[in-house]
Amino acid sequence: MQTLSAMIRDEVGQSGGWIGFDLFMGLALYAPGLGYYCGGGRPFGGLGSADPADSGDFLTAPMLGPWLAEAIWQWARPLASQADPFRIREFGGGRGDLAAALLSCAQRDQITCHLEEIELSANLQALQRQATESFKTVRWSQTLSDGFSGLVIANEVLDAMPVKCFEWLDAQTVLEWGVEINSDRTSEGSEFRWAPRPASAGLSAVVQQRHRNAEALGLHWDSGYRGEYNPWSAAWLNSLSESIDSGAIVLIDYGFMRPELDHPGRTKGSLCAHYRHQRIDDFDELLKRVGEQDLTAHVDFSQLCSEAEQAGFQVNGLVTQARFLINVGLLESAQNILDQTTDTISRTRHQQALHQLLSEPEMGERFKVMLLTKNLDSVRRQTLIEKGFIAGDRLGK
Repeated sequence: MQTLSAMIRDEVGQSGGWIGFDLFMGLALYAPGLGYYCGGGRPFGGLGSADPADSGDFLTAPMLGPWLAEAIWQWARPLASQADPFRIREFGGGRGDLAAALLSCAQRDQITCHLEEIELSANLQALQRQATESFKTVRWSQTLSDGFSGLVIANEVLDAMPVKCFEWLDAQTVLEWGVEINSDRTSEGSEFRWAPRPASAGLSAVVQQRHRNAEALGLHWDSGYRGEYNPWSAAWLNSLSESIDSGAIVLIDYGFMRPELDHPGRTKGSLCAHYRHQRIDDFDELLKRVGEQDLTAHVDFSQLCSEAEQAGFQVNGLVTQARFLINVGLLESAQNILDQTTDTISRTRHQQALHQLLSEPEMGERFKVMLLTKNLDSVRRQTLIEKGFIAGDRLGK
């Protein structure tokens, strides 16, 4: 069987000796049967495991207990209470933690809820089926069916989309950094190495416009400024919009609006890897352990705003994860849950997880929650905005 490295080497050879990093990243993460998310690895660890050795390469908010699901459910009740059944579509559901917790909330409140998982990985589908096996209203798909109305959730999906890596030199020159085969490889070196080429006209235009926007905000880039551009998010939003008749879309991810993302102090961009709970920023290390480590970049929420509006969505708000959890009243309901938790170890774990979700140095400030809507009546739309997105809104920042 061909290895992932061999597949990428073939792609490089067939492309004249060089491929853009977005293609490298796409293969490293999603090559069927071989990529990080589609192979036999365990990026999220074992379901329900409290053992750090079995906890994969990183944690997501749903893995930290019921808190994110409780918050989303409390916020979405105006939608759920008026639908029979209430439909949820989740992208990239990981181990199935969020799906299972949301279905538990619906069951507790006696609301019929049908959940659709959009999942490409057979291995992750298996984990999701295990997590939700006690519920009979879950189905899996790899494509988007039309006519959906309800709630769409995408938690840490956009940061895993392949990105192009650019370097701005001046008002006329932009480079694209890609990957070539490392012909000088030592025993410790990678099979691949970075190599720049003049950016295409399309990428150059995007980067130069970002530079002009940054300058207009008083953000001066020095020559050699590097960053990332997601060429896939627009198509994803368009296909999502085409499949939805009406509903609310919640995007949860780490990232910034442009004034923060394109700040001149961020000279090397945000591209990094995650391996065994270690964040790796060294560019050369990103090309090693192909298919064994996560590759990710911060989300450009300014780009998402523009693309979402072009796709037919209304952009309603952007808040930090901590602000969203506080806005919807999670602290009050969390206290009730903690008061009912008599086991000391479980109570301590719940408290630690809640702190991690809210803490500014951890997930609370880095992660953002964005609300998009489509064809939602003004009353329900305004209710959702007021419950979660007025206090602390960052769309203008």
